[in-house]
Formats: sequence, C-alpha cells, structure tokens
Amino acid sequence: MTFPRALLHPLAWPLLTVACQQGGDVGSGEGEPGTASTSSSSTGIDPTNTPTTGASSPITTDTSASTSEPDTSSSTGNIDTGQALTSSSGTTGDAPSPICGDGEVGPGEECDLGAAENNDHGACTLECKVATCGDELIWDGEEACDNGADNNDNVYGGCTTQCQLGPRCNDGILQGPEECDLGEDNGDGEFPPYGVPCDDGCRFLARLAFLSSVAYKGGDLGGVEGAHLKCQKLAKQAGFDNSAKSKAWLSDGEHSPFQDFDHSPSTVGLAYVRPDGVRIADDWDDLILNGPGDGIIVTDTGEKLVGKYVWTGTAPSGKAFDPAATCKTWSSSSALDKSRVGLSGVDKQQVQAWMQWDADKQWTSYVSYNCNNANRIYCFEQ
Repeated sequence: MTFPRALLHPLAWPLLTVACQQGGDVGSGEGEPGTASTSSSSTGIDPTNTPTTGASSPITTDTSASTSEPDTSSSTGNIDTGQALTSSSGTTGDAPSPICGDGEVGPGEECDLGAAENNDHGACTLECKVATCGDELIWDGEEACDNGADNNDNVYGGCTTQCQLGPRCNDGILQGPEECDLGEDNGDGEFPPYGVPCDDGCRFLARLAFLSSVAYKGGDLGGVEGAHLKCQKLAKQAGFDNSAKSKAWLSDGEHSPFQDFDHSPSTVGLAYVRPDGVRIADDWDDLILNGPGDGIIVTDTGEKLVGKYVWTGTAPSGKAFDPAATCKTWSSSSALDKSRVGLSGVDKQQVQAWMQWDADKQWTSYVSYNCNNANRIYCFEQ
C-alpha cells in the first residue's frame, strides 16, 4: 500500500534517528526487515539530509525498542556507577594487614623471625616484640628470671633489674635470713674446717650457741626460768630457728645445764655452732670434755666480744658450781651476794693466758663476782 507523503514523514523520522545512533544500520532494529529502506526510496528522502531537533519540532528517541544493551566495555571510567573501582583481584587496594610469623617485619611489629623461630623464650616473642628484661618472659640463655615490674636489686630471693637471680639461698654468700650458705655443698653434708654442714634451706645442721647482746645484773634475770625466756626473746629477735627452745647456760639449786639441756643419745654427733658458723663443739660430750673451742664470743646481733664476764653459776661438768652462791637463785642484785662467772674468750695472741683459759675451762668457771654487776649470759639451742 502506498502512503500519502504527508503521512510518511512522521513515521520515517524515528527510524532514521535510530539508524543514525546505531551507525546507520537500520536493519538492526526490531522492525520488519527492509521497512525503513523501502519507505525512503518511495518518498525520495535523502537519508543523509536528516533534520536537526529543535524546539518547534521535538524529537525523542525510544531506545527501549532495541534489545542490545549499550556497550560500556570501552569506558575509561567516565561513567559514575556510584561504586569504587576495584582491582581485578577483587581487593580494595588497601595495604595488607601485617601477619606476625610471616618472617617480615610489618607495621606494628618490632621483629619477626618467622613462625618457627618466634618464641616467648627467645629473642623475638610470639607477639613479634623484641625480648626485653621486664616483659615477664624469660629469654633462654640471656635472662635467669623476669618478674616484670617486681624486678628489684635489693629483695632477697627476688630477680634483679638486669633479670638475673638476686641474693638467695645456695648462692654461696651469707646474707639475709640465712644461717649459712655453702653454695653447692648445701645439703650434701660437706662443711669447711671448723664449720658445720648447711642444709638446702641455708640453716645449720647443728645447734646454735651465742653470747647475749644484753648484760643483766644478777637479780634482773628472774631466776633460771627467767633467763631461759631472755634467751628465747633474743633468738627470736635475731630470726634464729627454733628460738622457743633456746635456754640459758645457768645453774642454781634446782637447775643446771646438765639437768635442763637435751643431751640424750639422739644428740650424739649434733654439733654446737656460733652465729658466725664456727663450730664450738661436736656435741654435748665434746663441750663438757674440751670446752667451746675458741669461746662463745659472738652475740645474737653478730658482734664479737672477747674477754666478757658471763653469769653461769656452772662448773665445767654442766652442773651447779655452788648452789648457795647464785645471786640468791638469780633474784638478787646486791653487792653482798655473789655467783660464779665465766670468761667468753681470750685473745689467742696472749698465748699463756689463752692456754690457761682453755685448760681450766674458764669459759664457764672463771671467778666469783658480785651480783650488782651487769654481765651477759650464754644461750644454747636445744
């Protein structure tokens, strides 16, 4: 059918517009094949002489009629899709998070030796931190201990600020609360000449004997029982073990070391020792037979006092020297009353005096002395 010219133009413009947008291939549209070309030839319209759009004759192009989607594969990114561009791998392009143990020192890491080498006892920790003294981790071969904020150079049994063991038992140095410290020989029964064994807890394997740091008048002792209490108090203040079993080497009509001290068969071979670690006798029998070596001259405070008078009232046998002369059973401080005193020791450079002191057992029986004088007492652990 032939359409009038007036009707042909309105139908042809849309087809020509689509053809121009698609590169002139009118046949690529969804309409019947050859429709647009037939209409052009029948009307004699030159397809290259396409009118421009204007306000007086608005022309719109309905692209919805085409099934072909716009090809954006050649886009250089000028089209804003509202989404960030991503790499072909699908990541956002941010720097990867550091992984402790991958062998590379990343952000926030101080070190990284790899998973096989990072170790809380090595140079680089499991958190990739450099091992340091104070981190509460012990670096093998470099640190002996690490108590963190509690590291202290002055605490007995502690850890120093250099992460080394502080003063402690078994280091071979006498210090702190120790009675003895023979280092590797602690607990094995070994001991130095004139010494005694030391156990693993740095305590003497012996009974302690000391000279009181306090001097008393005869009546100040309060009897033999009162003197025992004074020895116990001094031993406790000094931190000596077994302080509650300390007794005074003192006699009266009812008491004496022979009666009050423990010298049963179970104590045979159990030595007596001064606070400075010097053995004074192998046991009770040795004490009675030979006396206390160079003397009991070390006090509970560690002071050495040679040539001091000591209230004893006791003969070398350990029994009362004169029961009637003991400052009235240690209740009198009168100058009219007397008791026997011993001599703590003699300077060995005074050879004659020392030999006499040793032979006569003057450590316990030297002279009789007025009770108004203040003298010291001997204290023995039981």
